[in-house]
Amino acid sequence: MNEKQKILIVEDDIDFISATKTILENHGYDVLVAYNPEEGDTILKQEKPDLLILDVMFGEEGKPIGFDFAQKIRNDKQFPRFPILMLTGINTKMPIFHFSPDTDGEYLPVDAFLDKPVNADELLRKVRELLK
Repeated sequence: MNEKQKILIVEDDIDFISATKTILENHGYDVLVAYNPEEGDTILKQEKPDLLILDVMFGEEGKPIGFDFAQKIRNDKQFPRFPILMLTGINTKMPIFHFSPDTDGEYLPVDAFLDKPVNADELLRKVRELLK
């Protein structure tokens, strides 16, 4: 029997986590959850997921610490190279930014970037693409 691919979601929006986790589990993925990057760091080391889904903004002030966490992962040799999918509402809330891994690759070391709200089909398509 094949082992399920593990996906770690690092996100502080409980409703978003619940919906995303349900979608992914219904399509055969093993989903792990962390509510902040510190918790995510611990789970990454213990569980070694196949894919990370990461939010940008955390906390009531909406600090963009997801960017810092993505950089930390890419610069840390103990983490194997695995895909990072960044999901966020920052481009909707602050359209002046238009973050993209194509144009912000050095600062934003992620493999894909989707804006929230993301529909289930788009999310699943991107997850499958990144896990190939």
